[in-house]
Amino acid sequence: MNIKFLTIGIMIVFLTVTFSGCNDLNLGEVTQFSITSFNVDPSIITEGETANLSWVVMSAQSASIDQDIGNVSNVGNRIIQPTESTTYTLTAVNGSKTLTATTQIIVNPATEEEDDLDENSEGEESGNDEEVDSSAENDAPIALIDTSMGTIKVELYIDMVPNTVQNFIDYANDGFYDGLVFHRVIDGFMIQGGGFYPDGTQKQTDEPIDLEIHPEALHVDGAIAMARTSYPDSATSQFFINDGAQSQLEPGGVDPNGYAVFGVVIDGMDIVRSISDVATTTKHSMQNWPVDDVIINSITIES
Repeated sequence: MNIKFLTIGIMIVFLTVTFSGCNDLNLGEVTQFSITSFNVDPSIITEGETANLSWVVMSAQSASIDQDIGNVSNVGNRIIQPTESTTYTLTAVNGSKTLTATTQIIVNPATEEEDDLDENSEGEESGNDEEVDSSAENDAPIALIDTSMGTIKVELYIDMVPNTVQNFIDYANDGFYDGLVFHRVIDGFMIQGGGFYPDGTQKQTDEPIDLEIHPEALHVDGAIAMARTSYPDSATSQFFINDGAQSQLEPGGVDPNGYAVFGVVIDGMDIVRSISDVATTTKHSMQNWPVDDVIINSITIES
């Protein structure tokens, strides 16, 4: 395979449709038939490495991706490991309407020098991870989200986004979340809660906070972030936890401002996966509500 003519650049994405932004993670649904995003991250890899293919489709009756991936849900992600540079095509169908989008990944051939570099990099990253974990144990506040399906342990990024973290801590310490539900669950995308009782009643909140984005607080798998309306400074109590990396939620993705990440799950991702996998329906005029309510029993903060 010869790809010497390729130059390192940003992800090449050719879309055959005009995207409509997924601007409202807090209330409501985008109902217009559209492909909101179709991305691969990273877009340039070395042979043997993996990348994350993610997509968000609105109001499609069916969706599929070529390259032997096949039928997919409207929202999801897939870990891929292509052996050569590949273009992926997403096809969405709604009645007589069909939309397509493409995204490309560039695969550079592995060399012995690159393999040695990768081994060294992995060792350094592993050491850094241990230091971060140690720091988290001593300094970063920890949130224990006790749910009817198990406990999720979250490290809060108090140093990166202090106002957002303090807002979450204040709600938790006041017992605000006790008895509320995860009211919006989309497998492969996220689980969202912190705003509604099981009967669909929305709990009154404090005033909204300003959007707070930190370049190192990313939408990785297990990241916890603030839900909001299409207005950037509208987050209150509702939060969501990513089920899979969601790079399209970074600033400049489906929303130019991005969605504020304020922590990451450090234990209990199996609980997140279990919640994201529950059956959902339309309940209380809201889509993607779990058939059997997933209750937030409490959220407690450990210093």
